[in-house]
Amino acid sequence: MKKLLTRKLLAFAMSLCLLVGAVNVAGATQAQVSDFDALTPLLDLVAASAYRAGDEPEIVGNEETTLTPMFISSLFNAGLTADASLGFTEDLLTNAEQQAIVLGKLFTAKLPALEPIAKTEPISGYIGFQPVTVNATAEGDVQIIGEVYHGAKPASQMTDAEYRDVTWLDRAVYTLRASADGIGGYKVAGFSVGAELNMEEAMQNYTESILVEYINTTLGFSILYPSVFTDDMLIEDGDGVSAQLEDGSLRFFVNRVENSGAANLADYTGVIAQGIPGAKYVLNETFSYATLTYDTQEGYTVFDMYIITDKYIYQAELSYKQELARTYQLYTAYMENSFSVDELSVG
Repeated sequence: MKKLLTRKLLAFAMSLCLLVGAVNVAGATQAQVSDFDALTPLLDLVAASAYRAGDEPEIVGNEETTLTPMFISSLFNAGLTADASLGFTEDLLTNAEQQAIVLGKLFTAKLPALEPIAKTEPISGYIGFQPVTVNATAEGDVQIIGEVYHGAKPASQMTDAEYRDVTWLDRAVYTLRASADGIGGYKVAGFSVGAELNMEEAMQNYTESILVEYINTTLGFSILYPSVFTDDMLIEDGDGVSAQLEDGSLRFFVNRVENSGAANLADYTGVIAQGIPGAKYVLNETFSYATLTYDTQEGYTVFDMYIITDKYIYQAELSYKQELARTYQLYTAYMENSFSVDELSVG
């Protein structure tokens, strides 16, 4: 049995947006994500600053709100290692007047009293924002929905292999307001992530356009699968369900078999991982599952997820052509966060 996603995902508590630039949600404008490429360095910087400002990501508001000193400090420090086109220098740390000029070009929010900023050590890795879709708001602003990621470098500079190792942190939304003195003709009038998003209907419409939930009450498991697999592609049998695109570029299955050998999760998956050269193996003992990612000689990247109980071995797999990692890699995060079995009462 299948139904559209109606429940929140476990673990990361997030919804990842897939098929970058290829899917439009209800109310989307004719604008393309590529129309805003010039803003990528700014969007990356705001995301990185929001995440590094404190224990929880900062929310950036519109002209009715005020930027926090913590966010401003994080912004000017992160700016030192940001794209050079943004023009951040160490001199700005001690010049409140210049800080005000820079912030006025970037944000519509009000400014607090500005003071000299202490320089901090750069944090390892790169936090950026991957735009996915563009909407127009009723107020005439532009809304960009996408994903915040952590990687070794900006996404545009990554190889396909590096992209496969990206960690997706959360969904995020920017509100941009047209402004003659803003970067690329816009200022940031809002930024928020995850549970802070005040756009549940739009996100639900978007998610339902790219994902479907498969529920098998007989076998006792459920999982999200890509909606690019239409109903006529699904093949169900006594063990589960499978599907593949006509060109074979993307394949998927989930099944349940008897645990006749009384296998346990660590030993069973560990043996499989040892037998596959170059496999990336992760044992998540907290949520009682393991994942395995590897490349095949046939040119596929394979993502496997295992859940093992005393009675059964549950396995979900997504495989795609290696050159299509930038299109399909995100689906693995959805699978990992949604695959649940009734025996463990997960999900």
